[in-house]
Amino acid sequence: MPAARDEFLIGVDLGTSVVKAALYRPDGTAIATTEQATFLHQPAPGSAEQDPDEFVAAALGVIRDVVTQGHVAPGAVAAIAFAGQMGGLLAIDHEWRAITPWYVSTLDTRYVPYIARMEACAGPAMIELSGAVPIAGPRLLWWQEEHPALYARIARVLILANYVAGRLAGLTAEGAFIDPSYLTWTGLSDTARRTWSTQLIDQVGVDAGKLPHIVPAATQIGSLSAAAAEACGLRAGVALVAGAGDQVAGFLGAGLIETGQVIDVAGTFPVLATPLDRFLPGARGATFQALAGPLERAPWYAMMYIGGGGLTHRWCVENFAGGSAGAAHYAALDAQAAALAPGAEGLIFLPHLGGRTSPADPDQRGAWLGITWTHRPAHFYRAVLESIAYDYAGALAELRNLVPSLSVDAVRVIGGGARSALWNQIKADVLGVPYVPLRRHDVTTWGSAILAGHAVGIFPDMARVAWHSIEQGAAIAPRTVHTVFYAGYVQAYQQALADLRGVQAALARLRSLHATPSRTSSAA
Repeated sequence: MPAARDEFLIGVDLGTSVVKAALYRPDGTAIATTEQATFLHQPAPGSAEQDPDEFVAAALGVIRDVVTQGHVAPGAVAAIAFAGQMGGLLAIDHEWRAITPWYVSTLDTRYVPYIARMEACAGPAMIELSGAVPIAGPRLLWWQEEHPALYARIARVLILANYVAGRLAGLTAEGAFIDPSYLTWTGLSDTARRTWSTQLIDQVGVDAGKLPHIVPAATQIGSLSAAAAEACGLRAGVALVAGAGDQVAGFLGAGLIETGQVIDVAGTFPVLATPLDRFLPGARGATFQALAGPLERAPWYAMMYIGGGGLTHRWCVENFAGGSAGAAHYAALDAQAAALAPGAEGLIFLPHLGGRTSPADPDQRGAWLGITWTHRPAHFYRAVLESIAYDYAGALAELRNLVPSLSVDAVRVIGGGARSALWNQIKADVLGVPYVPLRRHDVTTWGSAILAGHAVGIFPDMARVAWHSIEQGAAIAPRTVHTVFYAGYVQAYQQALADLRGVQAALARLRSLHATPSRTSSAA
């Protein structure tokens, strides 16, 4: 039976490599889904840029596709909410035109020298108040210092998903907004209070007038403009909702609503997270950051992530499986690696090809240790899979120290990596807890749709909706003998990270001799 007028909801996820959309009934049924690839420009080591307007076009395209596939009338959609990449930054002028590219989170590292400058100005309070080593704020200093003409033109700085939503709503810079889930990596916020920090802004010396207004995730920020409506096949006036960062939206869509639950997001940026009932102040060297969530019951998430770990997985497949990363190549390498004993015959991999993020150590890079003449491609591949588990093991141990009452009976897993039975078994064995794949793979768009539905009154209780919409797959139990065996590898992995720090720093200095001059893209 068709839903009543204005009851359909759309969630849009603006990821690093694809833009996704899904059209939902209020019961959580996805009646149409689609995705569109996007382009990541990496002209030099440490440089990563994306065109914000390409994401606008992609968002309109995927919305149009799900409306067409779902055979819904233009007036049948009640609201659309947006999730997206976290940690990056772009700048707009007064007319909401992008005057910089979207600088992709930790993949573009040209902001890194300005972290030290921010910390010198603000001291430990910068990380304590905001929650983590900053990614967005240093870019403002980069523009201010190295591109003063550009800095003078900036009316507001934005997160990518907020830019796209504002374009579809026809906003101007006065309407610029940000959801609290993005605040942790700004270096300019009092995240516990979900506000900008006047203290940090003054100490760092940036213009507070360039920062967007902070609004809750389930806030209607505008309505679909006539031009956007025509482009995507809907009526003008559909409610557009702020939404949250892709990780937070995914946590909601995965039913992560109670303290004690743990989730593994096996995606481009592998994530280990759990809900909290309190803010976790940031600290230099901390593995976990606290993100603001949309729920009252557990309003915070403790999260760690591995920068580009999913990209590293794909890179490994492309280089060890004939130059492509299709499903068949993943399956073939999984099968070969599954035939090997745990530990890849003494081979350890460090997966931080773009620098370590949790805890922050930008000089770290990838390495294989213990290579012998007997190691074949399958050993290298298995070592990559195991390395993510080793990193998680150290993080889970730290999380248990931070939250002594934490009782982990299982880890839910979502994302592309969750489709690998081998990888799930490795993680279960290394961590010593069952792994439970979720049958719902659209958690980020569904979480966005829950926020959209709450904004327009369809879902008064978001936690209840999230909890009742999740279906778990069969649990993968850890094998005790493997867990005991892997403990030595986890220790060796942690020791390797520490012992190689000096070598990694020396290599970073050598790489800097070949770096291209810091500059802003021609799009600026």
